[in-house]
Amino acid sequence: MMQFPLTVGGVSTRVLAAGHTGPAVVFVHGLSTRADRWAAVVARLGERGFRAIAFDLPGHGLAAKPAGFDYRSPALARFCLGVLDALGIERAHLVGTSLGGHIAALAALAEPARCASLYLVAPLGLAPLSAEAGEAIRRGVRNVSVDGVQQKLRNVFVDPAFATEDLVVEESRINGSAGAVEALSALGDYMVDGLNGDLVTDELAQAAGRWPLGLLWGEQDRMVAVEVGQAAAEALGLGPLDVMPGVGHAPYVEQPDAFVERWLAFAREAA
Repeated sequence: MMQFPLTVGGVSTRVLAAGHTGPAVVFVHGLSTRADRWAAVVARLGERGFRAIAFDLPGHGLAAKPAGFDYRSPALARFCLGVLDALGIERAHLVGTSLGGHIAALAALAEPARCASLYLVAPLGLAPLSAEAGEAIRRGVRNVSVDGVQQKLRNVFVDPAFATEDLVVEESRINGSAGAVEALSALGDYMVDGLNGDLVTDELAQAAGRWPLGLLWGEQDRMVAVEVGQAAAEALGLGPLDVMPGVGHAPYVEQPDAFVERWLAFAREAA
């Protein structure tokens, strides 16, 4: 796997990539995380003949964190499409998790011909977010202390061993870097004031058949309840929700091999 800088619309980001040929698969991370959450999956799919790519969203990871940037999901979806443009990718399988699932869905809806398939992992944007949940997210993203990050990661992973001291310190430093708190705060405000105006379930249902759509949830997800996924799967006409046992909100981190096999099965069926 390799990594390199990329500039999209005047905003720099970091790209992780594996594989130079084959179908493109683009991964979109969630709120207050970064591209390297996908690193194990990117590497494995590169070995399986795909051109696998993950990138840092603006305001996250090693991407730029410009003041005044529009950090709402529709603008981040446009940035995602800009990454495809900058990398010369005409069409890609889109995979998004949590807020990244909302962003990936909006990108697919904005330019349907560029989406080969859409695979959403416990995404936001399918059901209204309660005021209480929105406020909790807003408080959480603004707390970039080591203790705050540690508590968040304990809720993300079922196995506490994944919340290593190195990861906690790294995330605290990245999310506390220049411009990051402001960017994450803007996204926290969006969770409270804007997300419910950008829900995508109805549009995805209307787009049924334009591209294959898959939903996956971790059985022990503490961040977005499995019941949300079950209701969304029913509303989208997908049949029973695909639930992955033994994992939480980041199944691609806790069980990357099993995650890759599930995505490959989805992609084979989609083909």
